[in-house]
Amino acid sequence: MMCLSKWIGATMAIALLAGPATAANTTAGGKIKSIDAEKKTFVVTANDKDNTFAFDDNLVVNRDGKESKSDLKVGDTISISYDKGLTTWTAHYILVQEGEFKNCELLQGNVKGYDGDKKELSFTNLTKQTTAYSLGKAPVRVNMADSKIEDVKIGDHVLIIVEKVDGKEILRSVMVQRAK
Repeated sequence: MMCLSKWIGATMAIALLAGPATAANTTAGGKIKSIDAEKKTFVVTANDKDNTFAFDDNLVVNRDGKESKSDLKVGDTISISYDKGLTTWTAHYILVQEGEFKNCELLQGNVKGYDGDKKELSFTNLTKQTTAYSLGKAPVRVNMADSKIEDVKIGDHVLIIVEKVDGKEILRSVMVQRAK
């Protein structure tokens, strides 16, 4: 009986620790320290700490509004969306902070709602803080295909690009990723 209780306890501890880590998408920022094309990895330095990321097979790199799969350089200041796996952090979307996107960052969360009269998107970030953003001319994409705000559903997981100008946040892009 003692062995069974230890086994159950260990299994529950593993499930509690591993569950959130395998499903957690998050965002971070920093500067590209190195890129290893053979290993398909890169190192980002932030707050004097290095973190290694793997390139996702469907990685998107946004450099000044142009998206590609590989336009990343050592020294780039970036905002990154990644999956925080158990052993490997895998990058899905990288925003290079230069040109028109110099003051932009990536935010992840869920759509809380959309007010068509005000043309405002309500967004709840990963720390459960809700903010309303004017949609303005921000493009909307669902599964990386051009779309419209009416196709976005409450609760959709969303990655947004937000620009900070004079203390105000301006929505630059809305990207919804749904399971296919």
